[in-house]
Amino acid sequence: MAKERTAYIVICIALIITAMLALMLGTQFYSLAQLWQALTGHQPAILSTVLTFRLPRILAALIAGGMLASAGAISQSVFRNRLADPTILGVTSAGELLMLIGSLMLPAFAFQKQLLALVGGLVAFALLANRKTLRQPYQLIIVGVALNLTFMALTQLFTKGINVSTSLGFNGITWSSVYSLLITGFIGLVAVLLMAPWANDLKLPDEQLSSVGVPVTAMRLGLLVLVVYLSADVTAVAGTIPFIGIIVPNIARYFVGHDYQTILPFSMLSGAWLLLAVDTIGRIVVLPSEISAATIMAVIGGPFLIILVQRGGFHGIKAR
Repeated sequence: MAKERTAYIVICIALIITAMLALMLGTQFYSLAQLWQALTGHQPAILSTVLTFRLPRILAALIAGGMLASAGAISQSVFRNRLADPTILGVTSAGELLMLIGSLMLPAFAFQKQLLALVGGLVAFALLANRKTLRQPYQLIIVGVALNLTFMALTQLFTKGINVSTSLGFNGITWSSVYSLLITGFIGLVAVLLMAPWANDLKLPDEQLSSVGVPVTAMRLGLLVLVVYLSADVTAVAGTIPFIGIIVPNIARYFVGHDYQTILPFSMLSGAWLLLAVDTIGRIVVLPSEISAATIMAVIGGPFLIILVQRGGFHGIKAR
């Protein structure tokens, strides 16, 4: 209990410090004194920069990070596999493909990107989730990676020779996108907390759950829909950001144990911190240009995944 409490305190402090640094750092550095002067109306130019560019980006990264980490943790519960994650299983790349096709073939309508990303994610899970892959963790990952590469290749095929602006990533994100992400993210994260007991129930064998009247299939499908919903919303705003859903829940298990009612809220906070930290680093490491959060996460996540597989072995990657 003391370890869990300490972990929550540390991650909350890290979130506050990182958010402050993200407000200060950029193409132009602002000190805490300058930020305070801006808030009190003495530096309108700084206040405009912060409110127009930095604050929406910070909020979007926080919300998206929490959603992706939660989606990864729930995926690992549903598939009983510590390597399961919407990005590595092709869910987000399928969403990007549907978004691209929709932008080329359909007239614009409200929540177009969100709906198309959701449909794409559902298609990917329909192709992925069957009894055989659910029983074989490594087969699940192999099929998921194959689907991911297929959807990415199809996206490249559709965009070859065509100038398509997807407006993905956090650079230049607008308040309208932040409001959309905030609303959908709040709904999704509340649903995550309410459905956390289901994730714990799925640790038990399906036969044992069915024998006591637990609707296993309905629970699993409900959680899968929630995973697609969370990842689709982030994909619609920022594109595919890999590995957060793998890294964060596995680290959360080390600090707060294997109860999903503690893993999920800790993963929300940790995912929010990780994506904000990565995005902030990407903004300042090659000034005046920047490196996307997706690129940095790919560099971090690849070695993490390799180490996790090598240390875990076949049975070690089964989630508890």
